[in-house]
Amino acid sequence: MIDPETPILSPERKEHFDDLVEKGLWGQISAELADLPPADIAELLSHYDEEGLAKLFECLPATLKPDVLAELPADLAAGLAAAMPASDAADIVNEMAPDDAADVLGELDDKEVSSKIIEGMDDENADDVSRLMTYPEDSAGGIMTTDLVALHPEQTVDDALDAIARSEDDEHVYQVYVVDAEDRLLGAITIWDLLRQKARSAKLGDIMATDVLSVRSDTDQADVAEMMAKYDLSVVPVVDDRGYLLGRITHDDATDIIKEEAEEDILNLAGTTDDELGNVSAWRSCWYRLPWLFITLLGGVVTASIMSSFGKVFGLVIVLAAFIPNVMGMGGNTGLQSSVLMIREIASGSGRRHSLGRLFLHELRTGALMGIICGIGIFLSALAILYATPSGREGAAAVAQNAGLGACAPFAVAATAGLALFCAMTFAAGFGAVVPIVLDRLKIDTAVASGPFISVMDDISALLIYYGVALLLFARLLPAAGAAG
Repeated sequence: MIDPETPILSPERKEHFDDLVEKGLWGQISAELADLPPADIAELLSHYDEEGLAKLFECLPATLKPDVLAELPADLAAGLAAAMPASDAADIVNEMAPDDAADVLGELDDKEVSSKIIEGMDDENADDVSRLMTYPEDSAGGIMTTDLVALHPEQTVDDALDAIARSEDDEHVYQVYVVDAEDRLLGAITIWDLLRQKARSAKLGDIMATDVLSVRSDTDQADVAEMMAKYDLSVVPVVDDRGYLLGRITHDDATDIIKEEAEEDILNLAGTTDDELGNVSAWRSCWYRLPWLFITLLGGVVTASIMSSFGKVFGLVIVLAAFIPNVMGMGGNTGLQSSVLMIREIASGSGRRHSLGRLFLHELRTGALMGIICGIGIFLSALAILYATPSGREGAAAVAQNAGLGACAPFAVAATAGLALFCAMTFAAGFGAVVPIVLDRLKIDTAVASGPFISVMDDISALLIYYGVALLLFARLLPAAGAAG
């Protein structure tokens, strides 16, 4: 029994395999790899370079190679398939589930190599894999498997159980599908319902469930995973626009989709894409990252321009500049929090069930409440700095002299920082919420709404708000600023 608290591939065991590889003890490696689950073997192999990966893969027993190849990342599996003779690759791919085989062959850049491998496969498997490769990789058709049990309404429970027993598919059978003479989906029966049938001669058409949830082959994979999670489905059939049964998607595929979508969103939040994963050149990495960095750079230029425009006024009240990082940083963090939470709401489906106005007002109220709390905090902190530190007292004295505020100068500066922070956080929360909502309504990936874009816009808005509040509270400085100019 595998203890989940004790990982099979501990750091010590990985070092052990590194030592065996370095010494070239391939026989011992083969024996030890044969005792590991395919998923752990794939994890171990994926840490080696192409040469080490190929040597370790050759050490595997022939019966394990298809399962390990299916567990490897598609790009690594494709590299292995391309490096070996086409006949050997065909023998291995032929034993894989059609959807896994299609994923591997679809990653091959050289279509001539993939064609040779398909030619070496059994005709039935080759047809299934070729058909699956025609679907977009992020669609239901691209992730489904054609391994299933489909029978006709007039067949019996005994026929269904016999068909399951004769099935050579590696994928677990969760349901038996009932189709008409033209393979249109009519209904489905779970294995549990089949086993509970006392009358084994009962016809499938009489006991099947007709309210079967299905997806079309062009449905986005994220929508498939969301539906399976919502309705707690172990498997979902895939049909075309005319209702013909094409394949099925199992829960393990849905788990992979959720993981893939999460990784994609995380990368989008950072301003890059999953195309950068793996061994890509520095130039290609720059190509993926620079667009968002240019947005950040442009935002910095706009911010510098704003600061330059208000430089004369703030030269008279220089102490206000000390709080610019606080206002910009808190505004940016608030906007990012709001956008990330809204993206999560939308991804889970709950965000789409509420009106735009309701979602926006909720985040606006939350931002305002946080702004009040943090605004009071920075107000009190600013007073402490202006009264308790030598530099603060000097700044307060300069404000009192330039603005003619006398003893009220520290309170005016502290109030400016507190009010500006409140306004900046309120605006950032609303802006961070509304952008993902609008993008979702426009069918644009909401993950691009966060990261650099939200941060830049919140920085610019926070700076403008801070300067606006300062000018309102220190309006009498404007003539002085003009005279100074």
